[in-house]
Amino acid sequence: MSTQENRTLSRRECLEWLAAAAATPLLLQACPRALAAESGPVKAALLIALRNESAILSEHPETIISRTKKGVAAFSPYCTHRRNKLEVARDGSISCPVHDSTFDLSGNPTGGPATRALPWFLTAVDEEGNVCVDVSKTVKQGEWAALPSWAKK
Repeated sequence: MSTQENRTLSRRECLEWLAAAAATPLLLQACPRALAAESGPVKAALLIALRNESAILSEHPETIISRTKKGVAAFSPYCTHRRNKLEVARDGSISCPVHDSTFDLSGNPTGGPATRALPWFLTAVDEEGNVCVDVSKTVKQGEWAALPSWAKK
């Protein structure tokens, strides 16, 4: 037997494994094409939790999710100036706490030393209002995920 076969899991490793196993069916239900692996779409937010003309910071996957009249988009939470983690204020404004760069709800720089837009990720919103993001696929800036018909009213 190899040492890998005889290895016992720590309590923490066991709990992490159980949490991942329990979460997999929920992710697959919310995002039908989701894979249990790190790549593929992952439910990142609920549309009803996103205020119009605002942004939030999502932890899983790590993205900034923005909602405007054009739709919903997810982009990198790292400043294009020096890759510092961006902050999203309660009012939905996006800024870099290190060098004071600011970004609009499309990820375009509006102030500070950053000159490049934030990279966008493939985003979709289903009819139930689940916002799914695939960070393994970048899209062209301006490719907003359409809002369901009930959210346009």
